[in-house]
Amino acid sequence: MTADTSAGTSAGTPAGGAEGVTRGAGWLGLGAGVVKAVQTVVLLLLAALLAPSAIGVLAIGALVLNVTTALTDLGSSTALVHWRGDAERAARSALSLAVGLAVAITAAMWFAAPAVAHVLNAGELGSDVLRGLMLCLPMYAVAGVSQELLRRELAFKRRVLPDIVGALSGGVLSVTLALLGHGAMSLVIGQLVQAALVMVLCWAMRPAVRPGWRGSDVAALISYGGHLAGANLLTLLMLNVDYLVVAHELGAFSLGVYSMAFRLAYMPYLLVAVVIAGAAFAHLCRLRGAAVGAAVGEVAARMTVLLVPLYLGVVLLAPQLELLGAQWAAGVRPLRWLAVYGLVLSLLHLGLIALNAVGRTRDSFWLGGLHLALLTALLVTFVGRGVEAVAVAQVVAGLATLLVTLPVLARRIQGLDPRRWLGATRAVLAGAAAMTTVVLLAEALLPWTRVSYPGLALVGSAAVTTYLAVVLRLDQDALIPRLPALRRMR
Repeated sequence: MTADTSAGTSAGTPAGGAEGVTRGAGWLGLGAGVVKAVQTVVLLLLAALLAPSAIGVLAIGALVLNVTTALTDLGSSTALVHWRGDAERAARSALSLAVGLAVAITAAMWFAAPAVAHVLNAGELGSDVLRGLMLCLPMYAVAGVSQELLRRELAFKRRVLPDIVGALSGGVLSVTLALLGHGAMSLVIGQLVQAALVMVLCWAMRPAVRPGWRGSDVAALISYGGHLAGANLLTLLMLNVDYLVVAHELGAFSLGVYSMAFRLAYMPYLLVAVVIAGAAFAHLCRLRGAAVGAAVGEVAARMTVLLVPLYLGVVLLAPQLELLGAQWAAGVRPLRWLAVYGLVLSLLHLGLIALNAVGRTRDSFWLGGLHLALLTALLVTFVGRGVEAVAVAQVVAGLATLLVTLPVLARRIQGLDPRRWLGATRAVLAGAAAMTTVVLLAEALLPWTRVSYPGLALVGSAAVTTYLAVVLRLDQDALIPRLPALRRMR
């Protein structure tokens, strides 16, 4: 991969401008929304059917799969988005590298599963879950190359269709098997079906990439993607080291309670921050100079408008977690702390994406390492105090890393003006205050709404409607200019 000093776009890739980011975010948002909605339905169903300890075992399996997925291609697939030469040729080398590593890791984890399950207090069920989920790894490695080529082409519509179909099919199968009494393994079987469908459907969206090998392409892909993969791995460890510590120190029951709270708080981050930043990355890679900073500020402002009501809603409506059963009451307080962490993490994620887009992957790597080191130290020190202390540790580590990241962004990204983000906060804060008032009044005047399905629907919809009304009254540009572009999504 050669350096590109021009101000233009990558060869063969259209420049969509800011509207392209909106269109891309729309399609990625649709895909992520469907996928995460299906995952949430399956998770909530299993939470109602299974003990928290079984949910903890599934969380351990998901952790191992996520971490190993980050290792499968050493960042070479993502590097295709930034590639300045023949991407089709480079993709063949990326595919060979990814599949080779995926098969090797899967084989190693198959034999190591019993030992890993023992260390994490997951038992025999944990070993079976680990082995089943690891079979997804080679299929995700193959699909990942095609998906990143589609993202490079800004073909977001075709990029998300395999994810949507795969998630729906796998989710329906998981729910059916769970209702038939197959327990935790129902999710494993559903994940395997989903991975196979995603891989096959990616080939339907664009010609399948053939294996190949070119040493210079591999070296260039890893040169860019290596630090990116390292940063992604550190991020995954940062997002999951709490699971490891809780599982080892507090056991599967506490892990189940904590993982449920974490996943619910994590949802807005995945649906908004990751989606918007993912679409913005392809666009930011094509900008130069002060235009990068201006775009980052614009994205941060729009993202904040969307994230605040979601996370504030989690804080205010956290007691509704008890709808899943009295055994989940212990997750209410951790859920509120983790909602604060989710907002911090979202802003931090956008900052790291911006650094990657301007080629500063090394900075992302070290910032990810700092976050992981801070969090690990806090977790080891305070995990004995319970899952709420673990959630507080997340907030402290996230805030500290964000404070270190801000001056790095100011040095590395031209044209970054915090006022673009701060300008949106006046309307957001007013909307948040109105939203909080609605929820507190409802709980005071209608106590039955605190923990009930009708109360959740009534108070939740009233709170969000109030927030949007206040924000749009004070700042009509907060959302309205972006809506017409959504009708012209690719």
